[in-house]
Amino acid sequence: MKFYNRERELNYLKTYCQLEPNSILFVYGPKSSGKSAVMRRVIKELEDSDLIFFYYNLREHATPTKDEFLNIFFEKGGKKYIKNNLIIDIKVCKFGVEEGWNVDDIKLNDVFRKIKENINTVIKEGKKPVLIIDELQKLKSIYFNGNGDKSLLNELFNLFVSLTKMEHLCHVICLTSDTLFIEEIYRNSTLENTSEYYLIDWLNKDCIKNILEEEGFNEEEINYAINYLSLPYEVSQLINNKKLGLSVEESIKQWINIEKDKIRYIIRENLNKKDEILKVLSKFRDNIKIKNEDIEDELFETLKILIENEILFYDVINGVIKPTSVKKWYAIKEVLKP
Repeated sequence: MKFYNRERELNYLKTYCQLEPNSILFVYGPKSSGKSAVMRRVIKELEDSDLIFFYYNLREHATPTKDEFLNIFFEKGGKKYIKNNLIIDIKVCKFGVEEGWNVDDIKLNDVFRKIKENINTVIKEGKKPVLIIDELQKLKSIYFNGNGDKSLLNELFNLFVSLTKMEHLCHVICLTSDTLFIEEIYRNSTLENTSEYYLIDWLNKDCIKNILEEEGFNEEEINYAINYLSLPYEVSQLINNKKLGLSVEESIKQWINIEKDKIRYIIRENLNKKDEILKVLSKFRDNIKIKNEDIEDELFETLKILIENEILFYDVINGVIKPTSVKKWYAIKEVLKP
């Protein structure tokens, strides 16, 4: 996928990474809004600087248990590593462990101590570390599994506070599309006054128009497309579909039908809440965005279902809720038709 017109976001994050660490940064936005692509571009453009990036892509890990969480940080098995050596890769990095350590026996304090040791080693070598956790919401299963592992994430974020706000050792950047999860962590840790949010949102219509013009779309196709598209991957997919001979209208109608099926599937899977789901969705019949306070308290659990299933997105900073994409908004309106 091409990197689409994210200069403002790119410049913000590049500057942020080069300032003194002073807060945890939550980069949030609707699913597929391009958060990971922007972050990877930041890493690429700063690869010749004195920064060193530790990029944990949780998309590539199943993390429903404490043991699997620990294995994200520690290499398990018989491989030899020099003490304090760091293995760094754009897809995943793991902190090397001395030969003889048994991952299954590692205590939580050992994990956090080892992370801090490695960060201090990097600093002594004249580098400035930046720790990035992509797809933060993958850790939800640990937090809500009922096995008492909630403290695992609370302590992890307390460590992040120590690394950033208190000791100014390391930047910590978390990428996520689930802001309700962040709010839950907020209530049970020391994140208040120690973190910031940064929104990477939908592409604007002018940006989409410019891209499609460059790709040779005619005015009629562009005027149709900009009413439905909002995400980078949609633009990329539309360009590919045209090369395959599909019309703009045909592509978009197919996508809306797929989104309608997703919404109907969520309703079928939650039949006991069907009326509540339709009540929440009906608030988007005429408006693409609503205020958070427009959702009644008794509908909050239903709202969570729709957010967790990526039908809706909660913009925590601006206090609004909207579909995760414009085409999903059109699908919602189709589902609500009598």
